[in-house]
Amino acid sequence: MGNRAAERGSVLILILSSVALLAGAILGLLTVENGRARRTRTEVERTRAFTMAESGIDHVRVLLDANALPPSGILDWSSDGQDNDGDGRVDEGDESLRATTERWWSDAVDNDGDGLVDESDEGLAHVASTVRIGTSTVTVTGWVQRLATEISFSTPAVVNLVDPNAKLIFKGNSFLIDGRDRDLSGGWTNNPPVYGIATAGSKLSVLAQLSKQQLDNVNGAGGKPSITTWSAPSSSWLPSMVETMRTQADVTFDHYGSTYTGSLGSEKTGNYLVTYSQGDLKIGGGSTGAGVLCVDGNLEITGKWEFVGVILVTGGVTVKGGGSSQRLTGSALIGSDFVQELSLQSQIKGGIELVYSSAAVAGISGTSARYTVAAVTEP
Repeated sequence: MGNRAAERGSVLILILSSVALLAGAILGLLTVENGRARRTRTEVERTRAFTMAESGIDHVRVLLDANALPPSGILDWSSDGQDNDGDGRVDEGDESLRATTERWWSDAVDNDGDGLVDESDEGLAHVASTVRIGTSTVTVTGWVQRLATEISFSTPAVVNLVDPNAKLIFKGNSFLIDGRDRDLSGGWTNNPPVYGIATAGSKLSVLAQLSKQQLDNVNGAGGKPSITTWSAPSSSWLPSMVETMRTQADVTFDHYGSTYTGSLGSEKTGNYLVTYSQGDLKIGGGSTGAGVLCVDGNLEITGKWEFVGVILVTGGVTVKGGGSSQRLTGSALIGSDFVQELSLQSQIKGGIELVYSSAAVAGISGTSARYTVAAVTEP
């Protein structure tokens, strides 16, 4: 009897031991599988986070194309009210993308270490795009390149007056407007000339504002004085062009209160810049530039000044002083009056020269800036 009890006890212990071993094995297997599932889930989350972070860089490129990126340069999916990941929900936990954009072409920093800031070869935007899904956080760095583009541009004359009632005032004979085509070295080309002055108003009105002695100072197509009538496609055409160029600006002035005397590009070094001024702009002696100068307001020029390219001004242009070294090589579109104010000394020395150059105008023709993702890296 005692032996049977002992045998049953041994069997029970064996069964319990086996159950414990089996339970341990099952627990171990579950632990392994749970770990594998967590790793798989983490890998899925990380892959999805990486894909979303990359899409954030593409999203920044699209917004730059559309000129719709916020001025802060920050793209935040967590609070934009959009279903960015296509799951039918908005601003949920996994829409955590945050991308910050630094525009090298307008940050006043020497990003490429050449001693210059915001020049034409700094046409890159640095984008850091971060996404967090579950326990996985991924940051992707992207480089969005601004492509060299052009705006649709053609000019009937050197000086183009958009306002039919614009005043055209010159002092004495201290000016030259020449629509014959010059190359950038100063010589003449065989290309046909444009007119010296084009007005949206009456040609007779312009003639009445010039003295007999001044008529010979306006040269170009049709002989002297070279004047024609011309109308902009619409009343909003010039402001729209200026606004279009704002999105491409290499240099930006925001209601600049002082007189600018620095460089706005150089034709000699091939550094053609887009300069945009929100509000009136004063440019003083010693200033030079090349490319496109856009002023959403009035432009005032004093002292020595040279520019190669196109000037777009929604308001009027006033030229003061400066002698014979005030010179535009290219073309100008002006929304209001053109007035030359010179002292007696300046009149003796000579005034402003406005000369046409197809080479200066070339390269300034298309509609808006275009961008492409140049590179993507993961830190």
